[in-house]
Amino acid sequence: MMTGKGPLTGYRVVEFGSNLTAPIATMLLGDQGADVIKVETPAGDQLRGSGDRRAAVSGMGSMFLNANRNKRSIVLDLKHPDDRAVALALAASADVVVQNFRPGVIDRLGLGYEAVRSVREDIVYVSIDGLGRSGPAAGRRVYDIVVQGIAGFAGIQADPVTRKPEVVRNSVTDKVTALFVFQAVTAALLVRERTGKGQHVQVSMLDAALAFLWPETMGSSTLAGGDVEPGGSVAGTRYCYPTADGHIILGFVTSSEFEAVCEVLESPELLDDPRFKTLGQRFANAAELNAVVGDRLLTRSTAEWLARLATVDAVYAPVNWPDDILNDPQVIAAGTVAEYDHPVVGPYRQPAHPARFSATPAGLRRHAPELGADGPAIRAELGSDSEGAP
Repeated sequence: MMTGKGPLTGYRVVEFGSNLTAPIATMLLGDQGADVIKVETPAGDQLRGSGDRRAAVSGMGSMFLNANRNKRSIVLDLKHPDDRAVALALAASADVVVQNFRPGVIDRLGLGYEAVRSVREDIVYVSIDGLGRSGPAAGRRVYDIVVQGIAGFAGIQADPVTRKPEVVRNSVTDKVTALFVFQAVTAALLVRERTGKGQHVQVSMLDAALAFLWPETMGSSTLAGGDVEPGGSVAGTRYCYPTADGHIILGFVTSSEFEAVCEVLESPELLDDPRFKTLGQRFANAAELNAVVGDRLLTRSTAEWLARLATVDAVYAPVNWPDDILNDPQVIAAGTVAEYDHPVVGPYRQPAHPARFSATPAGLRRHAPELGADGPAIRAELGSDSEGAP
């Protein structure tokens, strides 16, 4: 367990959240030292039973562990007036509230922005929604796959040859949104430090997904009007290629990187091919280049290609399956994953916090909590009776 103050030590965050988006955002704030209090229903966050788990331990599935470290848990039934009063008092004690109920639900519970601002005027209040707060689909039930469909992820993932669309096989829009929330909270706190004023921050998964996709994959939607010459995009480029006995990741952006690949492939004729002279031409003619490179890579084993690529300044990588990652020498050397001992679950692993601060370290300070384990202590901090529900 880490010691020392993180960059957000001294701030309190209250999370009315479940699943991935809000919990991951607040977990990252907790990594940086914030006191994160997770408000759960009597049934608990539905992720508690998700993912791998030990047979003798309930309510601590791997998905919950991986989205809820550095938090304390209190159980409140927000449909009950007494528990709503505790929740409002808890929000009044906080610097930040993060919630990801469907639009309108938190207001009906009496815990919306205006209600919380009435008891904590400088609150930073973050509302996360799926598809925005207006429009024909605003009130729909939304999960990651819905946003992937509307925002274009499934289309962009289409096979370059068959054009069969496919979703990204992880909750990419949930996690991208969590990162936007994480940054928005710190920005709003900075504004409060400068002005003394809080604010309501609204983050839509749809907005976050499109902002994430736009720079390099939405070129065809960037220039409005006519007289636009198509230039292709990264989405049309193939990076994962089969070899004689496996697969390899191979890419090239700059001319020198393309030259390095051509040297290793023993295909100098590609350098003189007018279709592939520049990055724009390589994007525009990606299908033809994919085919040529793919045929060449089938002639040798993965190990042979990796050894050859290591001798030049190329962009390449092995294709690690999830079970391979912990044994990757770079992952080990970088200290990207560490093992800890959870008091209930036992030994488990967590990734390092992505930002490594030299003076205010971020990382694991508190294991993911059991359901309601910190309720009595939190109630005591609020001056509430700690009897009854945890």
